[in-house]
Amino acid sequence: MKPEKLRVVYILPSTYDDDGYVLRYWRGILPSNTLCVLKSLTEGVVQAGELGDGVDVTVEVYDDTVQKIPVGRIAKANGRADTRLLVGFVGVQSNHFARVTDLALAFRELDVPVVIGGFHVSGILAMFDTPTPEVQRLLDHGVSVVKGEAEAPGALAGILRDAIDGCLQPIYDIQNPPDLGFAPLPKPDPDYLKHFKAGRMSTLDTSRGCPFNCSFCTIINVQGRKMRSRSAECILKGIEENYARGIDFYFFTDDNFSRSPIWEEVLDGIGGLRKRGMDIHFMMQVDTRAHKIPRFIDKAQRAGCYMAFIGMESVNPDNLEAMGKVQNDVDDYPEMVEAWHRAKVLVHVGYIIGMPYDTRESVRRDVEALMNKVKVDEASFFMLTPLPGSRDHQQMVLNGVPLDADLNNFDSLHETYRHPRMAPGEWSAAFTEAWETFYDKENMVNVMLRTCRERYWHMLWTFMWYRYSTLNHSHPMFTGLIRKRERKARRAPFPREGRLRYAWRRVKDFSWEVSTIVRLFFEFQEIWLLTRKPDDPRWATLADLRDKWAEVQRRVRESDLRGRCDEAAQATREMLSAAAERFRQLSDASRSLGGGLRRRLRRKAQEAEAYLRSFETQRQSWHQIVQAERYIRDGLVAGYEELAIRYVAKRRQFNAYRTDVIQRLKTGRLLTMNVSPM
Repeated sequence: MKPEKLRVVYILPSTYDDDGYVLRYWRGILPSNTLCVLKSLTEGVVQAGELGDGVDVTVEVYDDTVQKIPVGRIAKANGRADTRLLVGFVGVQSNHFARVTDLALAFRELDVPVVIGGFHVSGILAMFDTPTPEVQRLLDHGVSVVKGEAEAPGALAGILRDAIDGCLQPIYDIQNPPDLGFAPLPKPDPDYLKHFKAGRMSTLDTSRGCPFNCSFCTIINVQGRKMRSRSAECILKGIEENYARGIDFYFFTDDNFSRSPIWEEVLDGIGGLRKRGMDIHFMMQVDTRAHKIPRFIDKAQRAGCYMAFIGMESVNPDNLEAMGKVQNDVDDYPEMVEAWHRAKVLVHVGYIIGMPYDTRESVRRDVEALMNKVKVDEASFFMLTPLPGSRDHQQMVLNGVPLDADLNNFDSLHETYRHPRMAPGEWSAAFTEAWETFYDKENMVNVMLRTCRERYWHMLWTFMWYRYSTLNHSHPMFTGLIRKRERKARRAPFPREGRLRYAWRRVKDFSWEVSTIVRLFFEFQEIWLLTRKPDDPRWATLADLRDKWAEVQRRVRESDLRGRCDEAAQATREMLSAAAERFRQLSDASRSLGGGLRRRLRRKAQEAEAYLRSFETQRQSWHQIVQAERYIRDGLVAGYEELAIRYVAKRRQFNAYRTDVIQRLKTGRLLTMNVSPM
């Protein structure tokens, strides 16, 4: 007897943390595009009558990163005679596979039909002749897997008809990437978006595929190297309809929007919507050559682009050549960043730690160059991971290279194989150090001082989030706000914790959250005080000093590598001379500063000139240069900050006092302290 109802439940799985708990949060950061796509596509199949008459179809979505998955409640529908149930796991990456296996087998124990799609399954079936053991295990338990994209003509309708008839196939092999021109545009689900911090933001893929040939990439082997796009008319209509629903921020999830065949139509169309009063903004992913496409940056700016996410990957040309990313030109990076900055677009780069020529020391140098030479605004670091579906993974498997057996670690945050130039643990340490260096207060102040006024608050809030994630040792793109743990949802190899021990874990989690938020408040209050008036001569001087100081540090490190003390000394002399001249100019030209401050600036200029004369009369040595660097940092840069922006000095005194109190509380020495903070 044919069922009267089909209930389709789409689930985006999460992953497990290193303690075996599901990564789940009170509020997420970025909603899943795949969930919205599959929900809209299923509704489109039903509306088109592809399932025939007489079957009522309902679609539900769950995101494991922000919602508890009620396996038992979902499975209850499977016992009704008039209803068929289908659970589909979507967007499944390799690091999701441990979690999705546990959930899929739990549903299969309750005799629920399960289908799994996503990049892991599609990548495995695209690169190997037979399923790998983890995929075969699911097939043996009656789970169906899907290779390819569901928009292919008749593909999703065929799976749903098989679900209605109760005869799902083990493997659905969708051979050719579909034409997306007439595919339904995903519609954001308001009930789903309420689980995310930015409820006005949605994701959207205007195109798929990538024309390049990077060896670590899975896109080209799963979605192809030929760019395919949705209809520009359909996209613009959807954006306009979404604006009426209160959605005005987008992340275009295209792997490379600048190579989309409809980029110009889309940007012109959004620009037209903005002229009609729709305040739409978006960020997009592009390549390092996008700024050279005629009119691209200008049209992106007019269309409301506020950030470009760029796959820079490395500043070492040997690494780029080894990984097949030959389209990137390291020498062109500073010009590229400046081109985006002229358009008042922030530059956020993806950067890979652990490429073939990386060492612990080279990563330090490269991150410093990324900050002080290339001058990007944000960086998201990843560890090189041979993801199933990539050419790297295929070659390692065929060559017998030992890989981590736990797919949960294939999240670009763990060491998954032995690096040729770094010992075990050293690679992870370099990765952690990269995060801590880039999101250190000093670099954040430098970035904020050169950020245009229109992007100031966005940049500040973003830095708060990235700094929070860095302190939490979590990736800001994969995490959320306020961690939630489910005591019973722990991975099988880990024992279930007792109630008291679990409660103590939660108390520690809460204490960490509170203390970290307090710490961030004081840190960013100082950052704000140092960067909040970029047009004021005092802040402009500070930006100039810090920029020159960062350049000196870079030149000294490069000179050290070459053993050229004379070059390092020259960079130091130039900094001392420039600082003295800047102090004199500010004290002579800025009558609005007040007589007292002008006199202090003249004294600071005289002090710098005296130190320069002393430096030049001494024998040039690395010891002398180190001392001069310390003087520049503490006497000139920090000294100027406290001299010209007086409340910075008071805030630093208070922060030092607060830190001392905390340390004394931890060590039981509170009674020996001076109770006056000033």
